[in-house]
Amino acid sequence: MYQALYRKYRPNSFEEVAGQDVVVKTLTNAVINNKINHAYLFAGPRGCGKTTIAKIFARLVNCKNNKNGLICNNCVCCTQNNDQNMDIIEMDAASNNGVDEIREINAKVNLAPTLGKYKIYIIDEVHMLTIGAFNALLKTLEEPPEHVIFILATTDPHKVPITILSRCQRFDLKKISDKKIFDRLKYICDKENIEIDDESIKEISKLGDGSLRDAISVLDQVIAYANTKITLDDVHEVNGTISKNDIFNLINEMINNNLSSVINNLTIYNNKGKSVVKIAEDIIYFLKDIILYKTTTNFITDTDNIYSTIANRMTKDQLLEKITIMNEALIDMKKFSNPKIILELAFIRMIDFKTNTINNKKEVESIDNQEEQLNKISQKESKKNITDEINQQLNNFITIRVNNTLSKFSKKETLYLKTELKKVMDYVMDEKYNIYATMILDGELKAVSDEYAIFAYATIHLSNLFNENITKIENLINLVLNKHYKVIAVDLEKWNIIKDNFNTKKQIYKYQEENINIDEIIKKLNKEETDDMQSLFGEIVEYN
Repeated sequence: MYQALYRKYRPNSFEEVAGQDVVVKTLTNAVINNKINHAYLFAGPRGCGKTTIAKIFARLVNCKNNKNGLICNNCVCCTQNNDQNMDIIEMDAASNNGVDEIREINAKVNLAPTLGKYKIYIIDEVHMLTIGAFNALLKTLEEPPEHVIFILATTDPHKVPITILSRCQRFDLKKISDKKIFDRLKYICDKENIEIDDESIKEISKLGDGSLRDAISVLDQVIAYANTKITLDDVHEVNGTISKNDIFNLINEMINNNLSSVINNLTIYNNKGKSVVKIAEDIIYFLKDIILYKTTTNFITDTDNIYSTIANRMTKDQLLEKITIMNEALIDMKKFSNPKIILELAFIRMIDFKTNTINNKKEVESIDNQEEQLNKISQKESKKNITDEINQQLNNFITIRVNNTLSKFSKKETLYLKTELKKVMDYVMDEKYNIYATMILDGELKAVSDEYAIFAYATIHLSNLFNENITKIENLINLVLNKHYKVIAVDLEKWNIIKDNFNTKKQIYKYQEENINIDEIIKKLNKEETDDMQSLFGEIVEYN
């Protein structure tokens, strides 16, 4: 059977461990100086070497011929695999997290080691233990037999009780640097006779995000796809990423205010199965690198030409602004079922429409007919006033629906509707209703009366999207529940204010008759947005 590369190349000695020099040196010195503790806690992100170091340390403390903290690989304790060594007991707390499992350990700790000096218990994902299991483990950690060592490993040390933490010698393992990952991947590729260029290894190293195991798994997957010769295109194809040149083109088109090209390219990438979340992450990294390129003298890159092009066209403040917008979008994308929309909106925000305004102003000033100038300015101001008026009507509508819901708030109705809305899941795959079903399920139902309901969303963008489709959402709820609810959405920040005012009675919510036609408001709002968008890049934005 084929053995995964991360298992095949798992380090067998501290010399082979990458990126954890401080931890390795401390543990090695503990063995050399015979200052071995009874309990250790290894904390750190996934794939950084916690379990690997625990296994090596377990072999080292029992090695009969270790010299200067090095495993001899000849004695009986070294030649046996951990699975065969009765003195090394491994337990995965993710699947064995109860009191009974820990009581079984407690019952056996007094048994003497079979081969070596110590009996070592390695408990992986220790934070998954129940409170009862932790309490059962505590007694043994307080008064362990001299021949027992506990090694606890966890990705979430804050979930481990302080009473356990205080009885362990704690080591915080860090993410492994891209350089260390690169060196290890290059070593593996040489051993496996894989033909691959350094640029491809760098990309895989970056995809590992500090986890050597994840990076090796990516390499394994790319090898399965491309066999023995790997190119950068293969890496991007397997991982749903795009090349640095593609990222450059997106940023360059954004600077050129060519939103139609950006949207079209995003659609192409999405249709090819590229991850728009990874694209957003790569854009942030790309812009960050340009800032370093602009501000530091020792920033080394093999893509000076594309970095210099962007660096010469954007200031540091502009780059930071774009990074902020993209980072906000990235947070939203991970919460939303259709992240492509959020990425498109981010690019719309990043386009420098002020440049267009300045250019238009220059064109107006060059027109000899002063009356035409005044007409254009007047139309622009009139359009702005219309938009403000429409937004005010929408805000009034939201306020009325919030008031009407909370004036007759019913906890019973809220619990009922929360349960019943699960039926909307049946329409997620329905071609006619899927987008509205997804909108409902992406939100949080917060308050219900006998005829009204308030939903909350993580961002204003998502709550606005809901409100712009209220009629269709209400029709779907009516179809599913055979009952009509008048719904409204607010963002979570606004909801927290509303909830506080309601609970503390800072504001009294009174019922009001609705005198605003939401369909007319949305129609006017969409018309204004459509006019603005078409004047810039035509009908090119797709939302499904």
